[in-house]
Amino acid sequence: MLTLTAVGNLARDPQIRAVGDTEVASFTVLCNRKGKDGDIVTAVDCSVWGKRAQVVGDYLTKGSQVTVTGDGYVEQYERTDGNKGAKIVLRVNDFSLPPKAKSVDTPF
Repeated sequence: MLTLTAVGNLARDPQIRAVGDTEVASFTVLCNRKGKDGDIVTAVDCSVWGKRAQVVGDYLTKGSQVTVTGDGYVEQYERTDGNKGAKIVLRVNDFSLPPKAKSVDTPF
């Protein structure tokens, strides 16, 4: 088993769909790190299954910062140009919600 933790921002709004009687939320987290030649971005395709899928849909949007942890693997695929590619896929077991915006006290 490969357990991964990724911290980054959502590339787009999560997509919620039904698989049988279960909901799944799918989203991509972009993780940035500094390299000698500039930023290096790693995309992690994530899925949250069950009742928590709706929580993802309600609280996470494009650009939200999130920390995800789960069981990961590398999936190989063939690109449209015929070359082989690979991506990191994560079945999320735990995730953080973005911090709440600070409320501003008004003197009214």
